[in-house]
Amino acid sequence: MNAGVIINCCLSCCQSLLKIPIQIMVWILEKVYWVLECIRYFKRQIVNKIRNKALGYQKVKVEEELHTVEVGNGTSNDRKLIEDKIRLQQQEHQLELAKDEILRLQECNREMGSLRNENNHNVKILEQKEHDLKVARDEVLRLQECNREIGSLRNENNNSVKMLQDYKEKVNELQREKSDALTRLSEVMGSKLRDNNPAITDLNDPNRPMKLGDQFSELYENEWTDAYSDLEDFKKFTEIEIIEVLIKILKEIYETCLADVSQQLSGHRSTVHGLSDDEIEGFIKAVKDSIKTNAPKYIPLLRKKIASDSSSCKTVVQYRDCCLAYIENCVNLCYYVAVQDPPMVIDFVPGQIFDKQSWKEYTRSGTEVEYVVWPALYLYKGGPIMSKGVVQPKETK
Repeated sequence: MNAGVIINCCLSCCQSLLKIPIQIMVWILEKVYWVLECIRYFKRQIVNKIRNKALGYQKVKVEEELHTVEVGNGTSNDRKLIEDKIRLQQQEHQLELAKDEILRLQECNREMGSLRNENNHNVKILEQKEHDLKVARDEVLRLQECNREIGSLRNENNNSVKMLQDYKEKVNELQREKSDALTRLSEVMGSKLRDNNPAITDLNDPNRPMKLGDQFSELYENEWTDAYSDLEDFKKFTEIEIIEVLIKILKEIYETCLADVSQQLSGHRSTVHGLSDDEIEGFIKAVKDSIKTNAPKYIPLLRKKIASDSSSCKTVVQYRDCCLAYIENCVNLCYYVAVQDPPMVIDFVPGQIFDKQSWKEYTRSGTEVEYVVWPALYLYKGGPIMSKGVVQPKETK
């Protein structure tokens, strides 16, 4: 319901409620005045009746006295005395009547004063009621005006809220567009920076070079140790023979992964044969990213290919039954090493002089290298070391 209608109804009710006491007060005053007039009227009637009876009684008494005087042959002096007495009594009676009239007038004056005071009080009450009614009417009018202003302000506020929501939606949309543009720009710039730049890596990539270096060390500490024990139990090999078998398995898998990735890139390069390197740069970068992205799906197929009977990895095929976990982890690690841009390098040739910067000693110390136990991993060819290799130095005499 409209607030203006409610306020008008309240005003009408207030006016009606304020009018009712005034009407009742006027009616009560009229009735009181009428009752007082009736009382005064009946009082005068009763007083007159009493006076008339008293006068009649006195008249009868005087007549009896006069009759007694006449009968008794009274003198004229006695008659005069009686008449004076009668006049005196009449004057006393008139004086009493005057006193009663004065008392009645005084009583009337008191009653009139009381009624006048009461009337003045009622007039003040009526004036106060009229003032209160006027104040209430002004207040209602002010409330109506405030209600109209509130309605106008509410409409303005609703329009402002709607405009603010529209602006917020536009701002959010622009922020989303900005975020998408920055994301795309970041991806493009990151892709350009990472393209053939191993110094910059994607920290969200679980198979980035730093992680691969850690996995390469863990492969030697865990699966290599287990495979060593399995080969030791499978055939009565010497320590050097077991190490050579495990090194050869890793080397065959590493070379196969490099060749496989190179073949994939060559296949895509052949599709854009005849174009310059600058023209196909973006395409080749996308192909490299695709090869790396699809690695989790391709590695299981590559494992089966390397361990199959038709594989060129003869050492892998020969010892696949007793070194399966080692072979699978080597395939996984070597493929991610090969798909890096540029590819990471596994170095199987340490050189004759022991280099503490890139290699660790196996079971003894020395300055010359006798054989390789585990290769070293580099970020790229000629780049920094990511995981040290292990060599067995020559025994010093």
